[in-house]
Parts: sequence; C-alpha cells; structure tokens
Amino acid sequence: MELCRYLFGRFKEAGVRHVFGLPGDFFLPFFRALEEEQGIEPVILTHEPAVGYAADAYARVKGLGVAAVTYGAGALNMVNAIAQAYAERSPVLVLSGAPEIAHRDPDALLHHRVKTFESQLRVYREVTGAAAALDDPAHAVVEVDRVIDSVLRTKRPGYIEIPRDMIRADVPVPARREHEARPRDERAVSEALAEVLARIRVAELPAIYAGAEIRRFRLHDKLVALAEKYGLPVATSLDGKAVFPERHPLFVGNYLGEIGSPRARKVLETADCVLMLGALMTDVNTGMYTARFDRRKVISAVHEGVTVSCHRFPDVSLEELMDALLTLPEPPKRMEPLPPPLPSQPVTAGTLTPDAIIAVLNRVAAGRPVLYTADVGDALFASVELETDMFLGPGYYSSMGFAVPAAVGAGLAEPGRRPVALVGDGAFLMTGLDLVTCVRLNLHAIVILFNNHSHGMLAAMDGPARSYDLPAPDYVRLAESLGARAVRVRTPEELERALVEALDVAATILIDAMIPPGTYSAAMQRLGAAVRRLRGR
Repeated sequence: MELCRYLFGRFKEAGVRHVFGLPGDFFLPFFRALEEEQGIEPVILTHEPAVGYAADAYARVKGLGVAAVTYGAGALNMVNAIAQAYAERSPVLVLSGAPEIAHRDPDALLHHRVKTFESQLRVYREVTGAAAALDDPAHAVVEVDRVIDSVLRTKRPGYIEIPRDMIRADVPVPARREHEARPRDERAVSEALAEVLARIRVAELPAIYAGAEIRRFRLHDKLVALAEKYGLPVATSLDGKAVFPERHPLFVGNYLGEIGSPRARKVLETADCVLMLGALMTDVNTGMYTARFDRRKVISAVHEGVTVSCHRFPDVSLEELMDALLTLPEPPKRMEPLPPPLPSQPVTAGTLTPDAIIAVLNRVAAGRPVLYTADVGDALFASVELETDMFLGPGYYSSMGFAVPAAVGAGLAEPGRRPVALVGDGAFLMTGLDLVTCVRLNLHAIVILFNNHSHGMLAAMDGPARSYDLPAPDYVRLAESLGARAVRVRTPEELERALVEALDVAATILIDAMIPPGTYSAAMQRLGAAVRRLRGR
C-alpha cells in the first residue's frame, strides 16, 4: 500500500475528516494525494501557528487532529502551537515533509535545513509524546502505528516526518499489534479504591473539582452521572472550563483561587473531601497560588494514577476510579445544601467592559447551539463568568493567537454549533487573518474583538507601559476586506443588538467591541493583584 494511503486509513478510523495544513515543496506530493482522497478534506490556513491551533481545537473536540506542514520553515514555525498542545494534553498529530532520502548527503546545503537532517526531529521530540522519521520503508507502517497509537492513548501530540520520496512509496503492511497494557498490581488497585471510598463515605461536605482530562478522555457523561448520583457540587478549572454543563444546578463555577468564582471558592475551600478529577494544579488553575486546598482532604485522580492525600497509586486511572464510584450501591449525600448562586451583575448602560460583554453573551446566546473559543487575556479570564457547555481556551500554556484558528478547527469538528471566538486585539493581530478561512469555509463564525488598543493583561499585571500599547487599525474595514461582515460597538446596548442580528445571519461576522484602555474584568483585576503580590509590588 502507498504510505500516504495507509495514513489516510488510520485517520478515517479515528474519525478524522479534515487535515489542517500549509503546503510547502518538501510535502507537495502529500497534499496532492490528500486532494485525491475521498472522505478527508484539506483545510489550508494562513500561517503555520494557525495550522497548529486549528488542529489542536479539532483534536480537543474529535479526539485526534492532524497538522501537515513542510520541512524546516513550516514545521519549526509551528513548534509553539504544538508545545501548547503537549502542555494541555491535546491529541494532535504533526506530519512534516522532509528532503528525499536520496539527497541526504551530510554536506548538502539544502534549503530549510537548520543544522543536520535530524535537527527538526530532535526539536519535536521535546514537545511530543512520540516521534518518528520514516526513512525505512520496511518499518514505516510500524512506526506510524506506534506514534498514532501513542497520541490516541496518552492524548499527547505525536510527530511523523516523511521524506518526499516516501510519501507514495509502497510499504508492507504487517498485522497491527495491539498495545500491551502494563501489568497492574490488583492488590494496590483494591487498596486505593478502598481508601478513596472510605474517605467519601465519611465526608459531610464533599465536592468535585474537574479539569481538562475529563474532556480529553471523553468522561463528560460519567462526570455528570457521578455528580448527580452523589448530589455533589462541581467546580471546574480554567483549562477544564465547560467539562461540566455550566447551567446544571450542581455547577458552582470556575475555581481559580482568589481569581475565579467566589461561589466555587467557598464550596471547594470549605469541603472536607475534594474529589479532584482530571485537574492539574497549575499556577493559573490555582489563581497564582491563591488556592487554599488542604492536601490532606484531596483525592486527586488523573490518567497516570490516583493520589489520596500523600498516598500514590499509579495503577489506578482516572476512569477506573470514576467507574468504581459509580458502582457504589448507596452513595453518600452531601450533608449541607449548596450556597445559593451569586446574583448576576447588572449590565450598566454606557461603557462597554469585558464583564458586560460576557453578561450580554449569557443573556443573548443562552440556549443557542454555540461553541466558544477564547484567547489569552481578558477574553479568557472574563469568561470565568460565561455560562456554556462548550469552551476551548489555552487555560494553562497560555499562548496568544489561539481563538480565531481554533474557531476554524472546532467549527469543522462540531458543525452543528456556531463558533464564537473571543479574542483581544493583540492576539487578533497574530492570527486574525484566518477570518478569511472562516469566510471561505462558510463557518459563519462570530468573532468578538476585545479592542482596548493594548496588551491589557500585561498592563493589568504590571501597570501601563509604552511596550503594551497597540496600533489602532480599522478592524471593521479589515474584516470586510476579508469577506466578512463587521460592526463596531461601544455600549452594551449596541453589542446586544449586534449579537442578536449576528446569531440570526448566516455569515462570518466580526464585532469590534471598543473597550476603554485600562478597563478590565473583575477576574482580571484579581489576577493583576495576585501577580503583583507575588512580585512584592
């Protein structure tokens, strides 16, 4: 079988129907073969970082995303996006072209080559869970299977480098070997589950703190079932936002220590047993270390194991623990009622603020089939108060430029939902040109530009500085030149009218939301204060 055809078969098997890419000369035969393949569409973006972000968003929704780029100038330009996918545990497969094996003279000064022919492979080994260069036809399929299986199993990116003369090479296809699970110590498993269940049974104020791994390992339904069976309140991390439906009566908010939801903080920090499911205690998730968890009361479960206080059980996975808890015949119930929801802040007339944008979205988009992508900055932190059941954002690694290309990837992965991208003007200047990709693909994306003429998050943490100021191009005319509709709004009332109209129009629309410089969401103000305290300022 031709090597590229075997790859396409593996993609289809995993549910992949789109490959995100940017052609280059060392990978032209691959893109030609891709165009000939039935059932998989090539999606061409404007820049390699955008390719990586789109594939990342697609992966978070579908379970596997594919990014295809050329050697050197293409693949090395995408390293940061894949580093984010690795840090945030997103199953992205990177395919890179490479010079022909026949041209691998060590002294050959081929374009796009950096140091040696292996330099790029070594770079990607640092930001992926598995990597391979397919320079031997006899073992090419085995290597493809090894990398793809690793991506699907661990939810970490993988990297496959394909020399140009290997793309259509006929390769032997041996019988696929199933991944051999490592032996488990069943006594340790039983001991772990017994300790967890004992803690849960005696707790009077247990609560759940859920994170990004719930989405990565497709455990949403089990999380809802577990919360409902026990009657437990659920808070989520920022990188795990919307892994639990945010209009569910048991949802109490996004917990980020002092930065996030006050209601979530009250529930988790007074709990006598916190069931931490798929959540990682990053500096962002802990609100710059303002979280107040008593580790003695925490049961932490991630894919690689369970920790009960200080006892580590590596042979019990997140899913196994959730399954065990769901089988309890008479689960305990929380002894006290949940604190009441905090009253929503009224939207005041006049000035448009990040919090006002979120309040308008909660009112206008409620019940609509939308999905949100958010970029770093107030577009992300104001979203602590956004009510949604689907949200993608770089809540841990925090690289700018994610939201617009992510709307492309997520919109294709979930065609029944309208993508709504929340993005600051700094991030939009990085990857906002892929508004033209939304137009070309008829995604009907809505892009809300948090336009404050600055890198506002930096100013919130450090105070105003000339380095944080941004130019003020006419984003409305820019969007219109890319084929989108566009409107500028300056008040909550204007935003609401624009959103109502946008949600009923089958077109890609940019809403240029003019926010006065120095105006931040309540969450961003708390973040800035926490960062300044850390720095002793």
